[in-house]
Amino acid sequence: MDYLRSLFFAPEEAFSRERVRNELARESLSRAKLQRRSEEEAHAAEMERLDDGVRGKRESFAAAAKPLLEEFDDVSLAQHYYQEVSNIVASHLHVVTQLAERDFSEFGYVSKKLISVGLNLEALKSRMTSGAPFREELNTALKDAESSDLSIVAAPLRHVQSVPSAASVRATAFELARAMEEAGKDGPLQEPVRGWLDLFKFGTSISPTMLEARQVEARRAAKQFLGHVERGEHHKALGLAEEVCLKASRGAGAADAALLEQAFEAFRDTVLPTIASDIFLRYARASLDASRFACVEKMLKE
Repeated sequence: MDYLRSLFFAPEEAFSRERVRNELARESLSRAKLQRRSEEEAHAAEMERLDDGVRGKRESFAAAAKPLLEEFDDVSLAQHYYQEVSNIVASHLHVVTQLAERDFSEFGYVSKKLISVGLNLEALKSRMTSGAPFREELNTALKDAESSDLSIVAAPLRHVQSVPSAASVRATAFELARAMEEAGKDGPLQEPVRGWLDLFKFGTSISPTMLEARQVEARRAAKQFLGHVERGEHHKALGLAEEVCLKASRGAGAADAALLEQAFEAFRDTVLPTIASDIFLRYARASLDASRFACVEKMLKE
């Protein structure tokens, strides 16, 4: 259409119209640029406002999260320490458990050993008290105890079949006491020491006063001897009997001395196994108690 218009209008008019149209177009373009610039400025302002808002929220979030992060760091550090301590405790617990199991197993073995030795000693004591043969029980107790000292103490018992009963000991003791009294009743007396003036005096070889004193001494020795036997002091009774027999052998008659020697040998053969068994049982019981105390003390120290 503009081309047709240019055919019917003059060039100046067409140029003028074209200029007007260009001005209008330039004006429209300027308005569009201004609008676009204002929109860009508004968009930039909005973006800046949004950025400021986001930055503010980020800073507020960071400020709010800072104590949480610090607490989380503390928790993480505490968790790390807890894990380390837990590992150390677990390691120590494992070691202590192993040591405890070893000690308990060793303590259990020693306890069973001590119980076994105690039972064997009780069985041996029962056989000795009843007067039955105890050779097998003695060998079992010595083998289980595994003690060289106890074997040395038990050496006299290896030559004994059985321990005489208390009634047998008392019976032989009564016979020996009677023999002591009989030996003190009669027999030659030792001549007292005389001076040269006594040669002019008439005297006898037997003094009633000395005879009575000898009888009193014999009865006193017999009573003391029986007292030792009744109290179970067999070693004291044996020592006293040996002393009395040795003294009586020098002053009594041949018949009384033979009777006293026979009674003393019977008592000695009866009481020696009793003394040996008593010494052995006392030593064995003391050794067993000492072993028990040592075992418990070692367990408590560890």
